[in-house]
Amino acid sequence: MSTNSQQKSRILNFLPFKYPNFGKLFFGQLISNIGSQFSYIALQFLVYDLTGEIGAMALLAISETIPMILIGPFAGIIIDRVDRKYAMIFANLSQSIIIGLIPFTAFLPNRIFWVFLLAFLNSTCNRFFFPARGASIPKLIDKKEDLFAANSLSAGAYQVSALIGPMLAGISLGFIGYDLPFIFDSISFIISAVFIFSIPLNLKADKQSESSPLTDLIEGGNFILHYAPILYLLVIFSILMFAGGGSLILIIPYLEEVFGFTETGPREFVYGVMTAMSASVGMTAALLLSRKKRLNRPILVITISLMIAGFMLIGFSLSPNIYVLGFFWIGFGTIEVLVGIPLQTLAQETVPDQLRGKTFSFINLSITISQILGMGLVGILAESPLGIRGSLFANGVFLLIAFVFGVNWITRKRLDAQAEEKRVLFHQSSGE
Repeated sequence: MSTNSQQKSRILNFLPFKYPNFGKLFFGQLISNIGSQFSYIALQFLVYDLTGEIGAMALLAISETIPMILIGPFAGIIIDRVDRKYAMIFANLSQSIIIGLIPFTAFLPNRIFWVFLLAFLNSTCNRFFFPARGASIPKLIDKKEDLFAANSLSAGAYQVSALIGPMLAGISLGFIGYDLPFIFDSISFIISAVFIFSIPLNLKADKQSESSPLTDLIEGGNFILHYAPILYLLVIFSILMFAGGGSLILIIPYLEEVFGFTETGPREFVYGVMTAMSASVGMTAALLLSRKKRLNRPILVITISLMIAGFMLIGFSLSPNIYVLGFFWIGFGTIEVLVGIPLQTLAQETVPDQLRGKTFSFINLSITISQILGMGLVGILAESPLGIRGSLFANGVFLLIAFVFGVNWITRKRLDAQAEEKRVLFHQSSGE
């Protein structure tokens, strides 16, 4: 086979081209995620510069996570009853309007209130998008053996956005100001909605519920409680977000208070570069995983992420200079990949289609509550004699202890074996 033919074959076997409908979702998300990462960094710096307080960073995070508690479970019920394609389009167009309004808050009194409100509304729309996307991917992949690779590529696309978005933010915020990221993100949501609208498939659940919404909610909760692998992952992910996710609110204050990167220094640039470096590691890991059909022990892999996160936080807290800090920061890039890809694939392969939206929403609900509690605890510890370094160190130790208990739980309950049984049934039902 000639070199040109080999290259053409590789291109055609690239999943977004092999499955064009998946490709439309993939490329739309790639563009939208770049915009979201761009505006997310800008939003954090905007809030911190408006207030100068760690507590404000926690309030921002809480305003973005409360919708998962108030809206998440009910969004899952709706997603499992409607065409998920239109749920994603609705979310994207709504987010375009909401993010586009942030620059105009500069003309309003008490600007920080309006920023928090718009962050809350944006997160509310997200509660409809992400469960709908996760539940839809299996319908866009004809050969279910490619599902793991498809999720890996989706995670890789997110890491690409996490590489490009922070770099754009780091460069632009110091020279152009805060408006450009929000305008860019607003446009990116419209582009994503157009891509998704062009998918010609019906993305409704295979089996439509005839029960009441409350019954649906209870059914989804019962499934999680009685299916040990998903229940375990829900607990592990919650622990990770409690200690690891909660610690993220300390990054900007850490750069400023410990290393002296103030708003008049290269704070934004340093943050953007290190976040981009972390994303590059995550992108590489995701692309390597996309070449695999599956992971043999996905639950164990997810549990290992607790150990990695624990060591990263401890190293973070003990860093004597910005270079050592950057080394440990890079390690965070692998954690989201090691958790997100196996978790999403496992849920898609072992949860019935009519329960996927609710299951993803319940998982989001659990980790959100954990993250809010974690942010509250981290904020208290950071203001205590422990300080920022001590708080990060304590969270790292907590994750290492959780890892030890997690490995013991997996071994005793044979969770990977239980998940494999469901996975085999899923592929048999798909004719593979």
